[in-house]
Amino acid sequence: MQTAQGLPRNVTLREELREYTHCQHERLHEHSCFMALFSQSLSLGEYRELTRRLYGFYQPLDRAIRRVLLSDEAGRTGYTYASRSGLLAQDMLDLGLSAETIEESPQCDEAYGIVSAATLGGVLYVIEGATLGGARIDRAVCRLLASDDPAGRRFWSWCRAEGGRRWPMTNRYLESLEGEGAAVNDLKTGAFDTFRLLAEWLAPLDRSHAAAVSRVP
Repeated sequence: MQTAQGLPRNVTLREELREYTHCQHERLHEHSCFMALFSQSLSLGEYRELTRRLYGFYQPLDRAIRRVLLSDEAGRTGYTYASRSGLLAQDMLDLGLSAETIEESPQCDEAYGIVSAATLGGVLYVIEGATLGGARIDRAVCRLLASDDPAGRRFWSWCRAEGGRRWPMTNRYLESLEGEGAAVNDLKTGAFDTFRLLAEWLAPLDRSHAAAVSRVP
């Protein structure tokens, strides 16, 4: 990458992660559930199932991140992790699902395995960056639920309130990894696998994906 004067410049870790995961990121942006939510064509039942799938993704991911952070030095940069699955579980209760149904929700077991001390920074780049987009989603969910009450949208409301604080905190952690000479390829793998796995986990809810599958002879 070059400067305006044509001279080479250093590429930051965050820029490398963004470039490496661009296609996977766009794939999630184009997921029909989110597109339908923004266009107000998503049903309440579809939103409930989206919440359930997100819970199944974050529940094992939360556990894996907490496990790695117990032996990681992220805390010295001021980084602290906040679990997501509890908010999503409360949203499901608010949306009428029983505690038994929540407990029996499918879990994305592979999410646990993608988190390691080497990949953690890349994983956090994805899920903490997602909190920024959560503000727009929260506004759309308010319209869907026809209410400003946080019930049913606690996760998105939290993203909207906390994203502006959590993203700079995450960047400081990434900068510390960069300064220490962390293995960039491992961080890229963590970011790429998080985007890939989330897209695959949400694929059953993607209307365009379902239509394509139905056309296969």
